[in-house]
Amino acid sequence: MQAVPVRGKLGHASKSIKHLSPRARRLLSLLFLGGVFFFALLSFSTRVRDPEASNSHSDKNGEAKAGSALRRALSSGRGGVSTGASAVHLQAGTSEPAPRKPVRLLLASHNRLFWYSVDNDTTQVLHEGEGVHYGVFPGDFDGDGTLKSVWNVIRPHNWHPKSSVEHLVELDADSGKELSRVRIKSRFTHDAVRRGDRVFLANTEGGEVQELQFPSMKKLRSMALFTLKQHVNTLAPLEADSVWVVLHNLGKSEAVKVDLAADPRPRVVAQIKGVGHKAHGLVAWGASFVVLDSENGALSVVDPSTGEVKRHFKFPGEEDPPKFLKGLCVVDDVAYFGVNVWGSRDSRDSPDNEAELAAVDLVSGQLLWRRRVPTHGLLNIVAAPQLGEASTYRAMASSGGVAGGVGVGAGGADASGSGGAVSVEDAAALGTATAKEVADSARQHRVAAERRDSRRREALAKHHAEAGAGAGEGAGSAEEGAEGGKRHGHRQRRGGGRGKEASLEEPAASEGAGASVGSGDDVVVAAAKPRVATGIEDEGVKAATRKLMDMGYTPKTKGRWASGHPRLDLKVKDTPRAFEAGIQLPLTTVDITKLRDLVLNMPDDMWTPERQRRENAAVDGRKDNMAKFKPGVEALYMVFSDQSTEHVYRFPYYDYFKEAIEPILEKVVGKADMNKVVRLQFARMKPGSEIKLHKDMGGYARFAHRIHLPIVTHPNVSFEVCPNEDGRKLGRRMSQAYNAASLGAEHDCVSIPMAEGMVFELNNRVSHLVLNKSNVKRVQMVVDVAEDPRSPRRLKPGTICNYERAVMVCPQENTLPDY
Repeated sequence: MQAVPVRGKLGHASKSIKHLSPRARRLLSLLFLGGVFFFALLSFSTRVRDPEASNSHSDKNGEAKAGSALRRALSSGRGGVSTGASAVHLQAGTSEPAPRKPVRLLLASHNRLFWYSVDNDTTQVLHEGEGVHYGVFPGDFDGDGTLKSVWNVIRPHNWHPKSSVEHLVELDADSGKELSRVRIKSRFTHDAVRRGDRVFLANTEGGEVQELQFPSMKKLRSMALFTLKQHVNTLAPLEADSVWVVLHNLGKSEAVKVDLAADPRPRVVAQIKGVGHKAHGLVAWGASFVVLDSENGALSVVDPSTGEVKRHFKFPGEEDPPKFLKGLCVVDDVAYFGVNVWGSRDSRDSPDNEAELAAVDLVSGQLLWRRRVPTHGLLNIVAAPQLGEASTYRAMASSGGVAGGVGVGAGGADASGSGGAVSVEDAAALGTATAKEVADSARQHRVAAERRDSRRREALAKHHAEAGAGAGEGAGSAEEGAEGGKRHGHRQRRGGGRGKEASLEEPAASEGAGASVGSGDDVVVAAAKPRVATGIEDEGVKAATRKLMDMGYTPKTKGRWASGHPRLDLKVKDTPRAFEAGIQLPLTTVDITKLRDLVLNMPDDMWTPERQRRENAAVDGRKDNMAKFKPGVEALYMVFSDQSTEHVYRFPYYDYFKEAIEPILEKVVGKADMNKVVRLQFARMKPGSEIKLHKDMGGYARFAHRIHLPIVTHPNVSFEVCPNEDGRKLGRRMSQAYNAASLGAEHDCVSIPMAEGMVFELNNRVSHLVLNKSNVKRVQMVVDVAEDPRSPRRLKPGTICNYERAVMVCPQENTLPDY
């Protein structure tokens, strides 16, 4: 049988239609046109997406607009429950998302303890089947900072318990193998947290806060300050001698501060009422507290300085059954917390009772996602112990350690305390800005960054053109510096080279309109070369500062000290592009006559480790680092802290220099900010010695400002900062001329101006080195100052502390309260 062509069939159909009546043909035509319109509309609807949804076509081609990065992050998710794994926060001054690492959380429920990976939605059970799991904190770390063990409270179930014995159990962080177990004299324990060598335990039935010795877990004291009805359920030891406590109160909840060092016994010294209803959790986020308003299904932001409570996020009230929130951890400005279906006591530990984990972006107040997780009971604790001991009471960074503050002072004033306007990012952090305002601000940052980069390229091209034209001049005077550059593997460069002659002899900048260094939050280079206001009336310092600005390293400041002097923006400093915060911020000059005489006339053996171990104090565990980067450098410590800057200690030698140092500190940071000093030391460099190329990576560099004061120096001592070394590693390209000129250089460094009595802030997150080519012993005072107060402890003479995994551990019996 011969196949009938399709065209023949269609032609036959066409002929058949002709036999229909005119009315039937018109009706058929209308139906056909209607069908065409319907399919056109359907096709158009698939192309017009929800404005909050991502553009998949743009994503595939890498052309998605940066302005929609935040919205894409908030709308990408799994299972249709809500949105993606984490928020994308745009860095100030760049269109690129801030880098983040995969987030891993440790969840403790009524039946099990398990790891949960936020990024790939996987779990790993560490322990289950023994009872209720509550407080979580880290135990040991290995040499590279990897978490080895975790501690967890395990207690009997509330419903018909077979025992009343409760334990703190140490488990291997990977396998869950039990490493040790300590019985605790507590009942219905609801929290356990660690701060250094102390563990604080919430004995809910006894209304106690217990203080234990870590790692022995020996009970040091019990503070029976509350009742069972007040229901102690959350502890946050935010300061060395105090702990914040959330009181559930079986209703309207409050947060109170307990002074652990009060005489004759600990007592409540502050109270914030109305933080929620049956509230749980308290995490310090910048200048605020984040608290779960548990029974109302909401998240609140609390200003501890005023007691003001603002609702930052709330689940819809019509959810059935109603939800109850427990467990709180903040990582990279995202709050992770448990969402439970509240039920009878006999159902709280049911294997069928699976809780949800929710993520809310604290900056925008947006819900990122909600996911059902295999808790087999109520979800009690959310932690990230691998990031640090404070993960349940301080905001953390996915890269490790405590995250930087939002930069807003108490009561809504700016960080200077002047009561000025709060930025939109800071307002968002406190719940007073919308997601649209945050997105608009991000776009403004991006535009400003593009303008700055354009100005930098133009200024640098002009700088190199001028340098090339005058390359023949001054060759003889730079000969010594060039030789030093070859010896140390980095190139001498006119306009930014080593030595006083190369750095300070440019004529003063001409007058003109423009911004001045350190005068605002975002200082840019004006084409007309404005007058440089450095806080130091020295034309050489101004000229050297102008050169740094022309190269694209204008100081970016935010906030001021109580003295009125500006400070670098820590948020920008704590990024991979730290050099965008600037290199050096000149502050002022001070009279160092008394301090210099004291330093030069003190017995020389006071610099030796042997005498300091007898009369001052010592920190063991840092010798390898000092020998690697600072051979030939002698240190004399007066104030020191661990890397987190949370544990601060005054050394006995502080009293020796106190009368000479404190007037200087008061002039630099102001009397009101003296309690923010976390490190204070002298560094003496022998003639011919060097501090090798390095950048400071500890928490003291992330959370504090590094201030330098040369006490004894010489023109042949050069302090060099190498931002382009860091920039090259990030693929930074500023100008074609610059790249061609730097092809053969191992390092590319610039000298910064220094003089005795000149105070400046150094961006120590940028690579730097120091060379002492003089015949004098160079002495520098180095001070690290945080933006929040600390509560230092004094050490007795001869105290030997240990630096264990970046934590400073000092014998308790050798520590005293501060003055």
